[in-house]
Amino acid sequence: NVWSSGLWVSTGTGSSAAMAAAGGMPMDVTSDNLQYLIREHMIENAVNKDEMKDQNNALLKKGEKLHLRWNSQKGRIFIDGSHLYHNLELGDEILIDADAPPLALFTRDD
Repeated sequence: NVWSSGLWVSTGTGSSAAMAAAGGMPMDVTSDNLQYLIREHMIENAVNKDEMKDQNNALLKKGEKLHLRWNSQKGRIFIDGSHLYHNLELGDEILIDADAPPLALFTRDD
């Protein structure tokens, strides 16, 4: 169980700005990993505080999944900003899979 104000998840391309500003670690833009960061992790009453702190920020590598269960009445998942979201209700489960297909990145040759 984790009590927090939210969870950030990013790819390598998203880790250099928003994730780093939130306290995450920079990643190589070509990385296949996903990074997650627990926001404002409320661990003051935890029996194993140090172990909980070690789980605040980590990488999901190929083949790994992060399974979450929503334990509040209502919430939202925001995808790439506030313009795209999905509502959550008590008991909803979320599976974050690091084996997502790669993102095609197009750049301009100048």
